[in-house]
Amino acid sequence: MSPRHTELVLGDLGRLRISVAPAPMASLVSLVVDVLGGPRQGVAPEWLRTIRDSLPGDAAQAVLPMFDRTRALLPDCLTPLGINGEPVADQLAQVADVTPDVLSEGVEQLQPGEPPLPWRGALRRPTQWLEQYVKVLNAAWEAYAPIWKQSTGLRTRETERIGAASVTGGLDVLLSNLSRRARYADRTLYLSDRHPYRVELNDRPVTLVPLVSGTSASVFNLDEPDRVWLGYPVPGLTRLADSPGAANHIADSPDNLTLLIGPIRAAILRALDHPSSMGRIAEHLNAGPSTATYHCVQLAAAGLVTRQRVGREVRIQRTPRGDALVDLLS
Repeated sequence: MSPRHTELVLGDLGRLRISVAPAPMASLVSLVVDVLGGPRQGVAPEWLRTIRDSLPGDAAQAVLPMFDRTRALLPDCLTPLGINGEPVADQLAQVADVTPDVLSEGVEQLQPGEPPLPWRGALRRPTQWLEQYVKVLNAAWEAYAPIWKQSTGLRTRETERIGAASVTGGLDVLLSNLSRRARYADRTLYLSDRHPYRVELNDRPVTLVPLVSGTSASVFNLDEPDRVWLGYPVPGLTRLADSPGAANHIADSPDNLTLLIGPIRAAILRALDHPSSMGRIAEHLNAGPSTATYHCVQLAAAGLVTRQRVGREVRIQRTPRGDALVDLLS
């Protein structure tokens, strides 16, 4: 495994307690980070323009120094994510109530001792800076709220997908397909991270937070004593950005196998009633060889297919577990 991955040791998935949290502020903060120059989140250009055009210029300029392409220098008091289900209005009011002393304490936690350089000017006039930051969040939410509403169908489908994985013993399959920045293997979830570390879940529950922001968005907290939570891009995000109506229509009635592993991998599994070659799978999908190979590798990692080279061909075959999953969910 890459050393640039934080390791969350989950242990026996049969004992894992898992839930889903709709948290619009988590998605909003992810968008604002990208708009203001922080780490790229893979946000659709149209959404970036929508949020950027909504921000008051003076307020955005005041907040801008706290972001660069490697990190966002914001203390926790300024980034309420709403994992517990608080209304957005309450979370925005919570930020507006932050005092200069609380802000100073939060910045101290970012870097003990001398404040980070971007914060030194803001801490000289904390009340004025906080007013500008609150303006940014309020303007961004006003522009983002319609996008969040349009995502209702996708978020509902994701909740159903997680439920299907829980009741069918497919949590390892779910975790293997969580996002491009996460990978599951050997009872451990590997999360892309610039500052990697290792933590045991023990008996804490896991809260999944589908993000409606960018295809590369990833936010998590593994240190809370009573739970861990993981934010990842909600499946179907690209389609939502391109055509909100089409995305919600597709979310209306997906079958359970598609819910769990996605439409392409579900199509591959169904096509493998008999062993097949990679070339035939690509032809069946009407896709390129690299696309077919990528999805077959992911299915193999989840223990649903095997891949074996026979001469110049790579043969794909469903495993008994893959057979059982197709029978159960189709």
